[in-house]
Amino acid sequence: MDIQTLAHDLGKSVSTLKRWKKQIEHLAEYEFEEKTIQIGKNQVQKVPDFDSEEVKCFQKMAQLIDSKGLEQTIFEVWGNAQLLTLEHIQGKHNHLAQAFIKYRLQANKQIDSLKKENQSLKTRLDTLTQEFRTYQENNKKKKGLFK
Repeated sequence: MDIQTLAHDLGKSVSTLKRWKKQIEHLAEYEFEEKTIQIGKNQVQKVPDFDSEEVKCFQKMAQLIDSKGLEQTIFEVWGNAQLLTLEHIQGKHNHLAQAFIKYRLQANKQIDSLKKENQSLKTRLDTLTQEFRTYQENNKKKKGLFK
């Protein structure tokens, strides 16, 4: 539906609907489809082409705007883009927090595993050092050409 027909059906002026459309695009970050029409030999103009759902939303806006004001009506009918963005950010935050906890647990498990491995290597090194010292002491006692 074009903007002139919608304005006539709602009993509002075209400029009012254009103002509403601009505010909706700004506050709700909603994008309307536009169609290109030729208005001259070399001139074209883009005009909004409203679908049935958008027309219903404009009708709802026309009913609510007197009691709630433009901004509140847009938030109620079209949604609040800032609020949706905040919810999206909170969802991402929760997801990242859970991923962080998961990775921290994995890192702690790896640290524990490395500590155990380090301890066993220290024990093995101590054993080998002791064996080497024993070997050296035994070799010192053997004197001669062929040890």
